[in-house]
Amino acid sequence: MSINQKRRLNLLDFSAIVIVAVSVLGFGLARAGHAGVDKVVQGTPQVSIDVFISGLKTEDTEIFKEGEKSSITIRNVPVQPPMTITKVKHWPKQISFLSSDGKKAVAMADPANAIAHDYIVTVTDTAEQTADGYVVRGNKIKIGNMIEIEGFKYRVQGVVADIRAGK
Repeated sequence: MSINQKRRLNLLDFSAIVIVAVSVLGFGLARAGHAGVDKVVQGTPQVSIDVFISGLKTEDTEIFKEGEKSSITIRNVPVQPPMTITKVKHWPKQISFLSSDGKKAVAMADPANAIAHDYIVTVTDTAEQTADGYVVRGNKIKIGNMIEIEGFKYRVQGVVADIRAGK
């Protein structure tokens, strides 16, 4: 090769340089604590997760039973094995109207949906606690997450209303 010839960077060399640069960047971010792979588990407490289910239309108001197992799906990822239902509260679906004097709101059972019910179903399991929150079998769970619970007779979607350590 003469001194006057230009060296060209081929695709393979360029790819190798990019891979090395991205690897060094990722390693540096992980060491600085910005990569998310360094979450320190602070403990594995028993957690209770309250799932709010709104307007479930069923005539069987005892569909969720304490002590039964219920399969859980978080962000379309099934959580195995099933969790245990520890508490169930339900009430008829409520709607609100203004009182006759127009000063207060009055809640009453929805006459248009006589079989609609609201539920709070509490499931319990062990979770990893990090500085960021609770992780249930690899799934970070926080208030507001959509969650699906499934049993023999039902498969319904709800929202995480509360998560707390202890029973």
